[in-house]
Amino acid sequence: MKRRTALLMAGTIMATWPMLGRPARAQDSQIDWASELGKHDGATLRILMIQDPWVSGFEQLNPIFEQLTGAKVTIDAFGYDQTHEKEVLEGTSQSSQYDIIVLDSPWVGEFWSGEFVEDLKPYIEKTKPEVIAWDDFVPAFQTVAEWEDTIVGVPFGAYFMMMHYRKDLFEQAGLQPPKTIDDYKVAAKHFTNNPDFPGMYGTALNNARGSAIGQSFFEWIFNFGGKPFASTYPGSENPYSDMTPQFNSPEAKQVFEFFKEMLQYQPPGAESIDWEQRAATFTTGKTAMITAWSVRTPGFHDPSKSQIADKIGTSVFPHIEGIDGVPPLGGWVMGINSHSNQKDMAWDYIKWFTSKEVHKQFVLLGGPPSRLSAIEDPEIRAKMPWVETIAETQKHVYAECRPRIPESFEIIDTVGLQFSRALQNQVTVDEALAELQTSIADLMVKGGYTVQQ
Repeated sequence: MKRRTALLMAGTIMATWPMLGRPARAQDSQIDWASELGKHDGATLRILMIQDPWVSGFEQLNPIFEQLTGAKVTIDAFGYDQTHEKEVLEGTSQSSQYDIIVLDSPWVGEFWSGEFVEDLKPYIEKTKPEVIAWDDFVPAFQTVAEWEDTIVGVPFGAYFMMMHYRKDLFEQAGLQPPKTIDDYKVAAKHFTNNPDFPGMYGTALNNARGSAIGQSFFEWIFNFGGKPFASTYPGSENPYSDMTPQFNSPEAKQVFEFFKEMLQYQPPGAESIDWEQRAATFTTGKTAMITAWSVRTPGFHDPSKSQIADKIGTSVFPHIEGIDGVPPLGGWVMGINSHSNQKDMAWDYIKWFTSKEVHKQFVLLGGPPSRLSAIEDPEIRAKMPWVETIAETQKHVYAECRPRIPESFEIIDTVGLQFSRALQNQVTVDEALAELQTSIADLMVKGGYTVQQ
């Protein structure tokens, strides 16, 4: 976004949202930011983040922080793997180039153990409770933000994987949105190679080698009734106490075989589909349904970005019959670079941006709702009806959906490699799972975790 455009939009927001621009009146319950924030005239705050759809929301809100504090805010954003690589490089080199870094939920253990980020507990403790309103964050994402009795980052971008489907096509077909995995299979088959739906495919999954399909395993395994490690499951008192891999389980095999079976209901080149391409198949009208992170949902409903903006419904992520589903949870927290020379300014920005009032504006600009107050807000519900699905989904998510230990990125990458090889028939499913069982067990032993031999 051009700087002038961002400033014009910020002016509009300031005009309609007085509390960000001037002290609160007595009858308002909002924060007097002019008094709460420090003055940072002439300073530049640098943020490193992923290039996800909500970056434009930051760009539209940042001029308000700049006006309040006198600071300039700059953002560098990269693709998913590149963001991780860049942040690790910045941390290992003890660089002070960035003041704030955003972390995906599986990275919190890695970045804390690497001493790349500050413990934010002391910052929170010295801040007024009404500014932080910690209990207002989605409960599972409160857990995501914590590691070893520290708070690694403040939530701002909770993602919930939801089913997105074409309401018009499902109505024409006389089908309900899938609640179970069997329902999902039936619908995918129905819309593929069907003369009543020419050129349509049933679905698109996240099949690309690496993080894309590696994460997919962890999104689906709980919904097949399985678990990735012996002690990692909803309700576990200590999810990392027994890290014996469960890739030799019937449920793990079912996940792999499900992905292979579903290839026939996806567009050509399905083996290389990733997050962006999966979304594109849906918004261009090529697929009848996809599971996708809620961060994508506003774009799906935007007629400037989507050919089917007025035809979309959402529902809770499917699971096998007879179990409680565990919708995938993901998303981002905002941490302070432990090597930054501007930590006070970084904390000013974090507490401001993640506050209830600013977070609401972020959500209205397309950001992912991460606070209960935003999820229940009538204005947000009226503008974004799919938030009702988020409200139901967040009750069933699991903070350890993807492991948050320091080895998480390597685990997901390893799973992604073998999963992709099986999907492309380079090895059998049994061979891929046997290799994973051994290699992940070795990795866990090397990391000092308990593994049953």
